[in-house]
Amino acid sequence: MITALLEGGEMCVCDIAASCGHSESAVSHALRLLRANRVVRVRRAGRMAYYRLDDSHVRLLLDLALTHVGHGEEGT
Repeated sequence: MITALLEGGEMCVCDIAASCGHSESAVSHALRLLRANRVVRVRRAGRMAYYRLDDSHVRLLLDLALTHVGHGEEGT
């Protein structure tokens, strides 16, 4: 889910669910936890909620983590 937000920017629950193959209910629950821990931020437009990564620090940490994982794959 976090990588979907990294690549897609701001997304609604249905788009996040479609991109990661989980139910909207499961995605909503996970987003609630991520929001409580200030990993994602929500913007409401009527009845729709759009989520994005909270700030550039979260994006930077995720980029570093993905780079680190990639280094492990290159060494094998």
